[in-house]
Amino acid sequence: MRDEFLSEEDLDLRNLTWDELIAYWNLWLEQAQATNDLDEAFYSHGVFDHDPAVVERQNAAKSQAGPR
Repeated sequence: MRDEFLSEEDLDLRNLTWDELIAYWNLWLEQAQATNDLDEAFYSHGVFDHDPAVVERQNAAKSQAGPR
């Protein structure tokens, strides 16, 4: 993943071909999905920072796995 802003040309979606648009969409989707397991407990709406159910499930999985 790159941490940089898109150029004017990258943002000019009207002039992309269908194949280019799908390629950008797929790249974005792959990058967005790459961190699902790392941030599944983060919750940015409401009053909670983390989803308590996910944290409990992660802690239970760790305790079942035992020491490393």
